[in-house]
Amino acid sequence: MSMKRFSIAALSALVALTVLGAGQILTAQEAVSGVSVTANVQTYSGKCPAKIKFTGVIEVNKYPLTLNYQWERSDGAKGPKKVERVPSAKTKTVTVVDYWQLGAKGDSMTVSAKLRVRTGNLDLASAPAEVTIHCK
Repeated sequence: MSMKRFSIAALSALVALTVLGAGQILTAQEAVSGVSVTANVQTYSGKCPAKIKFTGVIEVNKYPLTLNYQWERSDGAKGPKKVERVPSAKTKTVTVVDYWQLGAKGDSMTVSAKLRVRTGNLDLASAPAEVTIHCK
């Protein structure tokens, strides 16, 4: 094999490895593919304070991964910053829960909570999950 052919073959192999390798590198945005929040009820009517459960689901595509997350409420309050470690591909979603107790007799209100997730240079927030509360 001539030196020219060897160089072309080596260059072709290097390009192929580079292209294949680049497809396997995930950016922070690709590491988390989604964040969503749901509430256990959309409307509550009853004795207060009402205890509302918000469940957040974080969809993960990269392993290992360290997620920083925080709950944010419609009244401006923020929960403590927390850390979740995703050690392996066995975990495709991370589920986190927050409870909010609120309302007093005669109150009516609509509240919401959303989940903010940070990892690397990614700062992603879910859409808020809303709940309407009527206290009796």
